[in-house]
Amino acid sequence: MENKLIYVQYSRKSSESREKQALSIDEQKEECVKLEKLLDLNIPYKLEESRSAYKPDNRPEFDKLISLIEAGKVNAILTWKPDRLCRNPKEGGYLLQLLQGGVLKEIRCADGETYTQDSDHLILQIHFGMANQYSRNLSKNVKRGNSYKFLNNKQWLGPAKPGYLNAQEGKDKTIVVDEERYPIIEKAIRLILSGTHTPMEALNVLNKKFGYRSRKTKCQGGKPMHKSGWYRYLSDPYLYGLMKRKEGEVMGDFKPMLSKPEFDRLQIRLGRRGTRISKHEIPYRDVLKCGSCGGTVCGDDKWQVYCPACKEKFHKGKNTTECKYCHTPIERMKNPTILHYVYLFCTKNKNPNCTQKIISVKDFEKLVDDELLKFTIPDSFRDWAIKHLNNCNTKEVGDREIVRTNLKTAYDDCVKKLDSLLSLKISPQNIDGSVISDEEYNTKRKTLLDEKTSLLEQINGVDKRQNDWMELSERTFDFAVYARHWLEHGDAKQKSSILAALGSNIRIMDKKLLITRHKQYFLIEKGVGEIKQLARQFEPGKTPVLSEHLLSFEPIRSAWLGD
Repeated sequence: MENKLIYVQYSRKSSESREKQALSIDEQKEECVKLEKLLDLNIPYKLEESRSAYKPDNRPEFDKLISLIEAGKVNAILTWKPDRLCRNPKEGGYLLQLLQGGVLKEIRCADGETYTQDSDHLILQIHFGMANQYSRNLSKNVKRGNSYKFLNNKQWLGPAKPGYLNAQEGKDKTIVVDEERYPIIEKAIRLILSGTHTPMEALNVLNKKFGYRSRKTKCQGGKPMHKSGWYRYLSDPYLYGLMKRKEGEVMGDFKPMLSKPEFDRLQIRLGRRGTRISKHEIPYRDVLKCGSCGGTVCGDDKWQVYCPACKEKFHKGKNTTECKYCHTPIERMKNPTILHYVYLFCTKNKNPNCTQKIISVKDFEKLVDDELLKFTIPDSFRDWAIKHLNNCNTKEVGDREIVRTNLKTAYDDCVKKLDSLLSLKISPQNIDGSVISDEEYNTKRKTLLDEKTSLLEQINGVDKRQNDWMELSERTFDFAVYARHWLEHGDAKQKSSILAALGSNIRIMDKKLLITRHKQYFLIEKGVGEIKQLARQFEPGKTPVLSEHLLSFEPIRSAWLGD
């Protein structure tokens, strides 16, 4: 019977890369050759490929194998293991159907397993099923690992973009600047931003004048930037550091080529809509109310372009690609002025007739900065004040210890009273309740338990109140030193937090900031004012500047500390 079998030998490895598992197919073929010689098999066809079997219809050589079987040219398969044939239900099921239908007479494996039309196909189904489940689990684990590397470790999981290189730091992959290509690509992009060149003119400069050629690999590279790739590259948020994949998006740790505002301006120059600011990127809206109607304050942004051809300004909407007056394409404009406005406004949800007008975020931040300026102090003042507070705290340690000792004594006495009360309740003399009744016991026990709880809270509160006070003092002085810096350089969430930390009932009315400021900032402002007033006496005719040397004057020390 075996002489009538015509075999096709099939070998496969999962990776398509030549470098990975380079010996895998050769080893499979070697095992099959041993069996071929041992059994004197007739094998006119030998197929091999480097393709994944996880998804169906992905292997040309496997499809050829099926065609050979269906055409009657072969009726048996020789392979290393069953999982080399199938790892997905569709192809595995079809192969089993061919075997059960008698079209395929035999599947013989190099390890000795043989499956025929009459053999138990459950084992073969288990092999195919296990191979499929292994691939599914592997896929999940790889995706989970890639997602973690991308979102948490900020690793770019593919070839580096033009201007950057893939690098290995230990076990981690990272992105570094391509010193040869990064500078010339950046120069070409800035030609577009400056308005002196259109995108196509900048591409010509990049390729012809700067001599750009893509990084050469074994199979490709060494070519100039193409138009489609250039426009795709200019639209990629990777330019300002934002990495996007199907796992999500995250800011990378590599050196960005542009800032976010520059990238938005670049999109306008390309005739596209600048990246619209999401509600989460507009600060203050969560803590600010309209001072007129008490309504919610929201934010929005808009782009405008000043056409250099007709000298007209027009709104740049989502679908605006040219000047609405002279129809000059934005992409071809030379030196256009691009304006971007981010503003706050009352939503009028409380009063549709509210008359309050919009205010730009820039102007509003000037109001917040003026408020912060009233109590801003130098680093040296902050350190000196905290040191003084720590000295005061040291003096009070002894007093707190006495209070704690007295409270602990009272607490121990209370516990002893509870023990004595319980002993009295369960004593033999009180079997009939003649010494203390249930009602009297419960009343006294409740009183003692309440006293015990109260004493314990006071004991725990002795240090907590002092620690909380010191922590609040340090946070307050830190805020007084760094708040203006955080306002200038922080993100939307940090800016909103700074405004919220100033006080309560924060409103905007007639482009003025109304706020009920926290007491500690009034005290610092008062101290700063008194110091400046005293400083004028030492340096008459000059604008007083807070500096460390002023602290050496006793009147100023007293004014600052409130002694």
